[in-house]
Amino acid sequence: MKLDSNSTSEGIITRFDYEILSPQQRNVIQKCTGEIKERLRRTAQDVWEVGQKLVEVRSQLEHGQFEVWLSAEFGWSRRTAYNFINVYDAFGESTNFARLDIATSALYKLAAPSTPSSVRQEFLDKAEKGEKITHKEISQALNTIKNSSIVTKSQQISSPSPKILQVIPKDSLELELKRLNDNLAHQPKTSSQSVMAQTQVEIKSGCWYLFDLINVLFCGDTALTKFFQRAPEATLALAVTSDDWDHDWLIEKADNLVVLKESYLKEGTSEQIISLFSAEGDTIILPWLPKAEMLAIAHRLKRRIVAGDPSPERCQKAIEQLGLNVEQIRL
Repeated sequence: MKLDSNSTSEGIITRFDYEILSPQQRNVIQKCTGEIKERLRRTAQDVWEVGQKLVEVRSQLEHGQFEVWLSAEFGWSRRTAYNFINVYDAFGESTNFARLDIATSALYKLAAPSTPSSVRQEFLDKAEKGEKITHKEISQALNTIKNSSIVTKSQQISSPSPKILQVIPKDSLELELKRLNDNLAHQPKTSSQSVMAQTQVEIKSGCWYLFDLINVLFCGDTALTKFFQRAPEATLALAVTSDDWDHDWLIEKADNLVVLKESYLKEGTSEQIISLFSAEGDTIILPWLPKAEMLAIAHRLKRRIVAGDPSPERCQKAIEQLGLNVEQIRL
């Protein structure tokens, strides 16, 4: 294909050739183009402000009520709401959206927790200089980083093991748990009893807590960037949540990802999964703690833990089941 000055080597048109139009067409289309871009800039500011309001509402509701409110008032899922919340979380109040030529889909992509802050800042700088930013550009940049990371890792280890993704849907849960039980049938049994203890600190939303020197608990929304950035690569992520979740980044962080609905988490299930998909000393991620004993079980199995839950009450109960003192830390 022969390229002109308005195309890239991939055939992507970067600038429309207005010279092919009549003067009347040119005037009309350029006027509309300017008005559309102005509205898009206002839309970016609106998205940030909606995210701000959503965070405010969420802070006033009990655990689980936010999703009910979203559905009743807007017909939105959590995923939809978090497009707005991520923009608010990723961009400061001083961001001048009036100067940014950026599509809404690109804004959501930049604000995603899995987008590195360096990439976000790079494209933000370009946008502030007047460059047009597209969703495709950002995706290409992220793919380049991902491919580079894969090459680096393959050079470091001679025989890299393939990444296994274990996502357990409802219809196969019983068969999967039977397989877990069969594999664990001859393993030594450990007591499920936990020592109840009162923590010496008040659990507050938005704060990090340390226990046993290396394990951390975040009391807050684990879908946000602040949790993603602090979570290391892990052997296992055990996500006990609803079908409509907003933690796609777990696929990138964990070698094994097990997803269960809360109603399917029976006694012994979390211990079975942790034992099968990780070993002593491995790092595991627990982004929800619907069962108070999950934290204690993971600690008893001698895993390194990065855990979180948006509910202070559930965090408090998990720590009490853990039976260890915790301290609030800054991360």
